[in-house]
Amino acid sequence: MPPKFKSIVGAQGYQQSNPSVLTTVSLLGSLQVFKAAGGVPVLRERSKVLTAHLERLLTSSPYFIELKEAEKGPRPPSFTIITPKDPESRGAQLSLLFLPLGIGVMQRVFADMQSHGVVGDERQPDVIRLSPAPLYNEIADCAAAVRVINNALASN
Repeated sequence: MPPKFKSIVGAQGYQQSNPSVLTTVSLLGSLQVFKAAGGVPVLRERSKVLTAHLERLLTSSPYFIELKEAEKGPRPPSFTIITPKDPESRGAQLSLLFLPLGIGVMQRVFADMQSHGVVGDERQPDVIRLSPAPLYNEIADCAAAVRVINNALASN
């Protein structure tokens, strides 16, 4: 791509360099929702609060172990958080590494989460990512997610 923009003359240039009207209309609707919620700065602060609360709940779980402990060999089913602790370095999501590695602990926990309506994102072979969404998640949703994880690990 050259450093200077060189436009195409006529309607073809407009069509190639602009999103379609239908795409922009759907974007307008989502921007209105963000505005009604107070804007990105308000949502980011709410995101930090929710993610910090989720992290506190997870680290107080009887199945949580520190990352350095996770490297010390065999253990009963557990998890650690592999996402950076600094909120500015991680955004809203926390990545949970399930142990022991490679024996299906994460898959069983993930199936339990799905059956209880907890939405996460699996990363094979052993990671689940959780991210409380500041537009619609509440503190109670974080507690429910951790309760489901604890119950799933208790039954492993």
